[in-house]
Amino acid sequence: MRNALVSLILLFTFLPVLTLHVQASNAYYKVTYHYNIGDVFTTKENGVWRTAKILDIDTNEQSSTIHVLLYNSTKQKPKLEEVYKLSVVTYHSTIAHAKLEKKWLFIGNDTPLKAELKGYINYLKSHDFNKYAEATNQKVDDLIFRANTLYTKGYALNQAAQYQQAIEAYKQAIHIYPMYFEAIDNIGFAYMDMGDFKTAINYFDQSLVVNPQGMTALYYKGMCYINLEDYVRASEVFKQGMHAFPKQKQVFEEIYIKLQQDNL
Repeated sequence: MRNALVSLILLFTFLPVLTLHVQASNAYYKVTYHYNIGDVFTTKENGVWRTAKILDIDTNEQSSTIHVLLYNSTKQKPKLEEVYKLSVVTYHSTIAHAKLEKKWLFIGNDTPLKAELKGYINYLKSHDFNKYAEATNQKVDDLIFRANTLYTKGYALNQAAQYQQAIEAYKQAIHIYPMYFEAIDNIGFAYMDMGDFKTAINYFDQSLVVNPQGMTALYYKGMCYINLEDYVRASEVFKQGMHAFPKQKQVFEEIYIKLQQDNL
């Protein structure tokens, strides 16, 4: 089925060169409003005290989000000198600026340790790659070069029908740059080439989470359902594509119409 659609496949690019438009970011440690990195707050809820430490602060014209580490709840209100003894329940969470200001009590400042930042650093890796590179003392260009090198390796392995090795190379690229949706797509293609269409769908879904405008991922998700002979879900996907990508509507519409005709 895939080989029969060469003319359609030409609409997509399978070996893109990943380019990031790098913009200047603020310093990792900063002060916003009257809150500082390392400020420790606590609040009483349901008879126990919840304690949080500020790891970073994101602000824009409309709102401010506080990134925090959350400690296990305690029966007694904790003192600053006791915080280091508390175990961590969540290494990264967020609190709205207004909620922090309204409900939480300031108990002091304690600069986050490297081990306490690991959850937030992992969050940055998937949500703000520039800031992730800055926080980990790496260069974005170097990271992207490494990811692209692994992507190219994976593509060559896939062309040689070494699918598992190709998948591993793509996964290494994604580990470096989690938003590399082209590499996620290509894992889906490798599983399609192996005839594992259910697993391929999982990766196309992952790609669509990273890149909701991923026409390629949506199209081949539909093709996987056709190969699984699940024509109802296939029709739903191609109908979705008709609405989501009006400029390429014909690509999805032709297959959608054919599915309706074949399954009347």
